[in-house]
Amino acid sequence: MGILRSDKHIGKLYPFGYTIEDGAVYFCAAESCEALSLLLYKGGKRISEIAFPKEERIGDVWRLCVEGMELDGSLSYTYRADEKEFSDPYGRSFFGRERYKERKNLKTMPRTIICTEAEAASEKTEAGILAKAAPKVGAGTLQDVLKAETGPSPCHKDGSCFIPYEDSIIYRLHVRGFTKDKSSGVEAGRAGTFSGIIDKIGYLKDLGVTSLELMPAYEYNETEHAFGREGYKTNYWGFTEDALRFAPKRSFGGAKGFRELIEALHREGMELILGMYFSGNEPEDYVLSVLRFWRMHYGLDGVHIIGYAPMRLLLCDPYLKGMKLWADRIGEQDLKRDKREFLMPVRKKEQAVRFAAVYDDSFQNDLRRFIKGDEDMVGRMMGLIRSNPSHAARINYAANVSGFSLNDVFAYDRKHNEPNGENNTDGTDLNYSWNCGEEGPSRKKRINELRRQLYKNALVLTLLSAGTPLINAGDEMAHTKKGNNNSWCMDDRTEWICWDDLKKHEDIYQLTKALIRLRREHPVFRQSEELRGADYRYIGLPDISFHGKSAWKVDMENYRRQLAVCLNGAYSKRTDGTADDCFYIAMNMHWEAHKFYLPKLPEGKSWRLLLDTSEETSEDLLSGAEAGQELRFPDSIRIAARSIVILIGK
Repeated sequence: MGILRSDKHIGKLYPFGYTIEDGAVYFCAAESCEALSLLLYKGGKRISEIAFPKEERIGDVWRLCVEGMELDGSLSYTYRADEKEFSDPYGRSFFGRERYKERKNLKTMPRTIICTEAEAASEKTEAGILAKAAPKVGAGTLQDVLKAETGPSPCHKDGSCFIPYEDSIIYRLHVRGFTKDKSSGVEAGRAGTFSGIIDKIGYLKDLGVTSLELMPAYEYNETEHAFGREGYKTNYWGFTEDALRFAPKRSFGGAKGFRELIEALHREGMELILGMYFSGNEPEDYVLSVLRFWRMHYGLDGVHIIGYAPMRLLLCDPYLKGMKLWADRIGEQDLKRDKREFLMPVRKKEQAVRFAAVYDDSFQNDLRRFIKGDEDMVGRMMGLIRSNPSHAARINYAANVSGFSLNDVFAYDRKHNEPNGENNTDGTDLNYSWNCGEEGPSRKKRINELRRQLYKNALVLTLLSAGTPLINAGDEMAHTKKGNNNSWCMDDRTEWICWDDLKKHEDIYQLTKALIRLRREHPVFRQSEELRGADYRYIGLPDISFHGKSAWKVDMENYRRQLAVCLNGAYSKRTDGTADDCFYIAMNMHWEAHKFYLPKLPEGKSWRLLLDTSEETSEDLLSGAEAGQELRFPDSIRIAARSIVILIGK
């Protein structure tokens, strides 16, 4: 029997995408057009075009039943609407983009693979892997819900993870760029893929990372930008509007590679968060369907929504309950509906646990301004150190994908985006950076020492402030993008991690690791709610207090650049029930040294020096001993220009 359109069960409702039932294949598509057709392919050759019956159209939803098709994974399809061919946005696996950045991708239309569950059992093909992952009723959105109602997805066999924000250390990376460079030591067939990340899990664990954020790793077109004789610009970051968001990217390892990655991370007790870009032109129910799919089919732990984020809808969806959701703007009104709170699925001692988080540049920008010594920043820094909202967590970083790398923040005053081919007109001009006296790489010892000092200042404040810290891949080893602050099209060492930098900048790596350990071992830095700034238990010191050069007095004039914070460990309990240590962090962002007078500790304790960013990092901090060095004068300490000192009360 040949391939024929059928009226079998056509009156039934099926989810978007395709559904296989009783040997027939049911297609459901949403498209505003006058005529819609199914284009069938075998290999790379089109073998049939079948029109959707107009009498089965409901609004802009088209339905079609086809019989007589081979269901072994050899067939694939696209749609044609009013003479324009397009891929099924609900497809889960595609032919046509098996290799990254191939020129043929400029003209190749990705074709959705059609495959039965029987073919899936062999696990020989990408189609098989995807079909096995899919619920038995087919592909799309409706069956996502049905699967959740009838039982857990098989991908949850290792158990999905939820790590409270106060215990999280986030590491953001690009799948390809993380291990593509030969210096990664990852074998050629695995480099630049999900498998390459698996090979580096040990490195991430040793650093102290708990949560991995991937830049877009679904099927996006990296060759979408035509560019004269050169053919195209690589859309390396993957922020594309026409992405096929239900399918893990084939050139990164596809469904099989993604599942292996998330299961490997879960076995190590680590989370996986996926960055997803939405332009705002997508229907809100499509955004919801995408997130439900990744949650139910892969056990994804969270999504960073870049661009348009219908947070009120997402945060109130019961299927996404307990999934971390990040966006650049979340208000308290987004967390409530019909006067009921949707805050978190688990409760510890009557306190709701947050799963939403605000993810924006506010911490980054104010931190940079404070460190380089801008005026009127003391008050803002007090807010950054303490900020820990109850309605949503805050993600803190000193540098991220968009903008300078952390190394370049202290090496460049201006962007250098000439390699992007847009005459340096792209990218922001507001970098809040300072080159310390010379643009770009310098051979002057004084400049390089100052840059190192400011770099360490940024690490201290990012990793020890109250919010959830994020490290952009490579910043723990001083990666440079050579002043490019908009490297969206750079598929080279501008974006790739050069692992040789680990040896070159071992001091930065060791300090990053030591600060993460300090945060992990001291709950005083990991609060589940914002500190009050009061001694409400009558212990003798407030839970958090701010100071200036004089104890208990912050100088707030706009020209002041000195600030200190004291964290009272008695308000934080270790796992064994004992009180944590007290910490005093003094920040002198002035270009001259200043003496700071210290608040008194309870009797029997004294302040000891743990870290001075103007000096070599102490072995006490690096080794985790934390004994600290006795102060020459117990009631005061001299803080060098543009440096930070950490004292521990022992």
